[in-house]
Amino acid sequence: MLRVARWLCAVLGGVILGSGLVLHGQVAMARYMRAEVDSTFFLWRAIGRATFAFQGGDTQMALAMSNVPEAALVESDRAGWVLVIVGSLVALTGPLLRRGRAPAGKSVAKRA
Repeated sequence: MLRVARWLCAVLGGVILGSGLVLHGQVAMARYMRAEVDSTFFLWRAIGRATFAFQGGDTQMALAMSNVPEAALVESDRAGWVLVIVGSLVALTGPLLRRGRAPAGKSVAKRA
């Protein structure tokens, strides 16, 4: 039973940790896209927004991500950190689980 609990802690912690890292990656990508759109000449930005439906997928994504409010990115970044910390704690819990007492019929050799 202890093996299952350790395995479950490791898997659950890894999933939570991984989702936090994915969220950090998405926030970093959104900030990068926002910076790229902001550094583009204003006329090209206006043309890109006017012809949004005719743009490629990368350009559409960059234009859409530039409209995400900064407050949403800050909150997503905080949520990512929380997921990373909680996932790390859950993953490290597995190896720290104590072993139970030996069954009554089996004796454990005493150390000298």
